Amino acid sequence: MLAIVVVLIPLAGFYVIEAFLASNPLLRIELRSLPVLPVAIWTLWFEKSRPLERQRPLIRVAGRIALLVLVMAFAVAILGIGLNWLYDPTRVI
Repeated sequence: MLAIVVVLIPLAGFYVIEAFLASNPLLRIELRSLPVLPVAIWTLWFEKSRPLERQRPLIRVAGRIALLVLVMAFAVAILGIGLNWLYDPTRVI
């Protein structure tokens, strides 16, 4: 357990530093938006109060995929492009 903590803390620190200081703006946008994906997938597919639960299976899956795409687009817009513009206006995509 201690070995996992000793490895994960520096790895998480490196991840955060790279998410804000990487020279490639697309990499910064991806690294800042990526942590939203597992939370969005959990909320749309595994949470007890899932959206679209009473719909037919095809509509339910299509709706969840559409919601996932919208959530990720919002995350990229706010966490990626928005923070990119705030912290480094000369390197906005």
